[in-house]
Amino acid sequence: MDNMKEMRNKLEDGKYRLTLDISDSDYFGIYEDVDTNSAEDLVKNYLMRNSDDADFDNMKINYNKNRHTVRVNADLNYKNNKHKEYINRGKLI
Repeated sequence: MDNMKEMRNKLEDGKYRLTLDISDSDYFGIYEDVDTNSAEDLVKNYLMRNSDDADFDNMKINYNKNRHTVRVNADLNYKNNKHKEYINRGKLI
């Protein structure tokens, strides 16, 4: 998913709000449904691809049929600053 727009807004206490916008054709080329499981997988893959160690929660997903986009929002937390081991780190996903 190289055609993804990302935005981060700093919140309080070491958190950021991550917003990922992707075209519906790219999204549905990989996922079948617009649901929290697919959104979680998308955010996990995004974080792994960017070697980002954030924990995430408060996920929301929205499909805008008029704009042909899928938007995923998640809160990223860096407060505990623990590094994760990603199995696919360094490999193309």
